[in-house]
Amino acid sequence: MAGRRDAASLVAREPLPPPPTPVARLLERGIQERRFLFPDNGTVRIMETWQPPSEVEDGLADLAAQHLSELEVALRPAERGVLLARILALLSHFRAEPNPPQVEQMIADDWAEDLGEFPIWAVEEACRQWRRTRKWRPQICEMVALCREAVSEPETRRQRLQALLYRAETRRNPMLRRMEDLTQRTFRRVPA
Repeated sequence: MAGRRDAASLVAREPLPPPPTPVARLLERGIQERRFLFPDNGTVRIMETWQPPSEVEDGLADLAAQHLSELEVALRPAERGVLLARILALLSHFRAEPNPPQVEQMIADDWAEDLGEFPIWAVEEACRQWRRTRKWRPQICEMVALCREAVSEPETRRQRLQALLYRAETRRNPMLRRMEDLTQRTFRRVPA
């Protein structure tokens, strides 16, 4: 049916799971410093210095672990076929000289290789942004930059959740902390 969507397109449009409120508060507690960056060529960005809070309750650690697993699913790389179909749809909006089939296959392989690390929702977001703001055919590096921008916040959240869970695990398992301290002291003594 024409009005029916396949599962891949439905998954692609699902929003990222927001963190549960207690987890969001816990992530916010780790912010040590916030600064605005005003680059000469680009948009204003906020840089944060972040460290996991020293205390993470077990219930919150479980909630953070659950959210991390949801985030891992949302950040899973796109399937090659779905990714290439999306890129082909984007490139079809722009006029281009036809290439021999072997060259087209190699071009498709390049796109799949360079965008293969990103989830389909990030690729779709990049395609949507390109269609609405540009009038020329995109280069791979431009789409990679847009995809990186799309996944930057969830990727930062994933790294922070991993650090939180590691901190919680070291609180539960003192031997883990001792081993980490021993490793750090050993490497400090080794000359470079």
